[in-house]
Amino acid sequence: MTEELVDLEAYREQLVEKLESMREFRSTESAESNADQLIDHAAEVLRTSVHEVEALPAHDARLRALAIATQGHDDLRRARYIEQEDHLIGRHGLSDGTRSTDELLAALAAAASAAD
Repeated sequence: MTEELVDLEAYREQLVEKLESMREFRSTESAESNADQLIDHAAEVLRTSVHEVEALPAHDARLRALAIATQGHDDLRRARYIEQEDHLIGRHGLSDGTRSTDELLAALAAAASAAD
C-alpha cells in the first residue's frame, strides 16, 4: 500500500477507540472486583495511552506502519495483525503486558512486522 493511501487519522481514531474501550472494561472490572489494584493500574495506563496516542504527531513512523498493516489489501496479514493488536491492548497495563504507550507501540509495530 502506498503512503498516500494510508489514512493515519482513521487508524489513530480506531486505536484510540480500542484503548478507550479496554479502559472502560478495566474500570468496570475493577469496580466489580472490589477495586483490584492491578486492574486499577491497567485502567490508568490505558487512560494515559489514550491521551498519548491522540497527541502523536501525524508524521509518527510507528503510527504510519500500523495504519499500513490495518489498511492494506492483504486480508490475511490484516487479520493476523488485528488479532495481535487486540491481544496486546487487552494485556496493556497488566503485569504480563506492556507498561507504557511507547512499549505498546513498539509491540504493535513488531506484531505488524510479524504479520507479513
